[in-house]
Amino acid sequence: MATTLTLIPQDDEGEKILDEFEVRTGLEPEDTGDEDERIYPLEGEDHRIEIVETLDDIDTEWTQHVSLGSPA
Repeated sequence: MATTLTLIPQDDEGEKILDEFEVRTGLEPEDTGDEDERIYPLEGEDHRIEIVETLDDIDTEWTQHVSLGSPA
């Protein structure tokens, strides 16, 4: 099971989507110094978060604004 989730905003809309994603899920990205990606550690109950469903609720076209990185 992945221990992190990496989401990469592709534009300003992607930034807004991820900001709202963080509000809804309570996940906070790690401070990696890389502003191009947001890496969310997933621990315990975090694995129960419906990632895709939450992103769909925010914007059904989120895949045009956010890409998925490789899980760790």
